[in-house]
Amino acid sequence: MTRLIVSHYMPADHGTHRDFILPWTERVAGACPTLSFDIHCEGSSLGLLENQFDQVMSGAVDIAHSPANLPPGRFPLTQLINLPFLVENPNEAARRLMMALDGPLRAEFTPLNVLALHADSGGVLHMRDTRIDDVSDLAGKRIRSPAGATAEALAALGAEPVHLLPPAIGEAARSGAIDGAVMAWDVLAYSRTDEIFRHHYSDIFYLSPLYFVMNANAFARLTPDQRSALEAQSGTGLAARLGSYWDAWSAPGRALTAQEGHTLQPLPRTVLAALRAAAGPARERQVRRLIDAGHAEAGAVARMFDASSDHHR
Repeated sequence: MTRLIVSHYMPADHGTHRDFILPWTERVAGACPTLSFDIHCEGSSLGLLENQFDQVMSGAVDIAHSPANLPPGRFPLTQLINLPFLVENPNEAARRLMMALDGPLRAEFTPLNVLALHADSGGVLHMRDTRIDDVSDLAGKRIRSPAGATAEALAALGAEPVHLLPPAIGEAARSGAIDGAVMAWDVLAYSRTDEIFRHHYSDIFYLSPLYFVMNANAFARLTPDQRSALEAQSGTGLAARLGSYWDAWSAPGRALTAQEGHTLQPLPRTVLAALRAAAGPARERQVRRLIDAGHAEAGAVARMFDASSDHHR
């Protein structure tokens, strides 16, 4: 019997654990009874968000799931799918990430074995007290945002971007350190910031990539039958499942907006148009920075990820 240790950073009641990782291990073990799994999530010593990559690289765990912005700078090409207003939904993002994995992204993940790449449901704007009716309403507002082009686009319209990892959003909101946040719907639910953020906007700013990977030595130790069972439940088929899962995982957060005193609506057209206009040059600057840093394929990868292009149609 081969026992594999799997780690992720979400709570056990989140869909990542309940709908994705636990059923995945059950499918693999069902296909190959000589495999079993020990899963560690939030609350475990192996369940810290910032440790997922180091754990799987070192072999402290055999398989790990993590956002691709960690460690910072480790997956710059994969992170390009996080550019603002590039991809519109997690199904499309998962498809494009897996296609790119067959090309320019493969080197970023070496020596790890990639079981699946996917992306979350997308960051949308949540505000504390201020409704965004005009571009001027963003002026001076401290808004949680991922670093990079999204932050630059917000700053161009007068906002003050604050870079925080999702686990830090709740404390920052409760302390008054931020006036709003661009984050996925599931973060609104598990951070319990619906008590603070009351005005919600449905337009997706960006999608954030995630990776599900296996330590190379752990994979090499598997028997041929074990490898076959694991691979049959991974790859593009698993990525496609994940794209669909995110719709369901968004539902609890969206449902919170039905509470009394909350609003949910699209951004006003003028605000959305201004954000998109600011995002274009910000995207180009981010790609140029990567090219200048030696990532010559950054432009090609950004085009592969761009849902508005005809590159894959």
